[in-house]
Amino acid sequence: MRYIGSKTNLLNEISEVINKNTKNLKSFCDIFTGTGVVSRNFKKDFSVMSNDILYFSHIIQKATIEGNQIPEFLNLANEIREDPFIYLNNINESKFQFSTAPFIYDNYAPSTSCDRQYFSKKNALKIDAIRQTIESWSIQGLISDVEYSYLLACLIESAPFVSNIAGTYGAYLKHWDKRALKAVNLIRLPVENNNKRNYSFNKDANDLIKVISGDILYIDPPYNGRQYLSNYHILETLAKYDNPKIKGITGIREDSEGSSDYCKKSKVGSSFHNLIENADFKFIVVSYSTDGIMAEDEIAATLEKFGNKSSLSVKKIPYRRYKHTPGTVEHKLNELIFSIKK
Repeated sequence: MRYIGSKTNLLNEISEVINKNTKNLKSFCDIFTGTGVVSRNFKKDFSVMSNDILYFSHIIQKATIEGNQIPEFLNLANEIREDPFIYLNNINESKFQFSTAPFIYDNYAPSTSCDRQYFSKKNALKIDAIRQTIESWSIQGLISDVEYSYLLACLIESAPFVSNIAGTYGAYLKHWDKRALKAVNLIRLPVENNNKRNYSFNKDANDLIKVISGDILYIDPPYNGRQYLSNYHILETLAKYDNPKIKGITGIREDSEGSSDYCKKSKVGSSFHNLIENADFKFIVVSYSTDGIMAEDEIAATLEKFGNKSSLSVKKIPYRRYKHTPGTVEHKLNELIFSIKK
């Protein structure tokens, strides 16, 4: 899944920082998990705690981090006599008996009453049919909570492959991208078994930090004013399937207005200060950017205030260059990886 601030390309650098500075540690907490790229990377080595305020992220982490195996769906198999992925992918959306109005189809596919084109009509209806089937199986007791989370996570991860967007759901394309015209196909997410107890939380990071403890704390907060809920509102609705009130050209959820303090210049400093002060962890790693609303020296000062000052390290990784008119200064953007012993 394409995601704002994804650390896929920085995994080696983050691993290098952790491996160089830690020995014989057992637990890893990713407190702003997002799509879970970092959590999944370290699951092979540690017991993992993952957390994100977004519900769709939480569902993905329940399936791939908290869970240690792909569910077998034994009870469901006895009922439908078929692999659930084959069953769901073969649903005939045009003949499906919907229990409630198909919300994705009604609001995010083009029709006489809707101009939005996040999905083709066929894919939108198929997504609704799959989502309602998963919900029905859960209500009937045919699947466990673990199986429910896994199937829902697979649907959430599958939707972007047929979404008519440039990267986020903050806007849809005015023309049809080729991939948006392909048929939606429910993918199976891999699940690694680390033979350890793992946890997935759906909390505000500054609330959660007060009740957890461990060895390594990884912090990857939002860098700027871009709100994650408004940029991924359809995935949040797909996860909750709560028929929310929506508004505007893009049909964002009305509750998308709530913004993280980490996206506000006037509040990010105090929020970060509070997070580090309450962190009961042996080693802290922070990912940020020189393009972020917190300055490098501000982050360093907060870490030094509550950590072992002599152990502070900052690694800078060139990310991309922004060029202006010929003859002007070329600006460099760096990803920053801070680390300190608490």
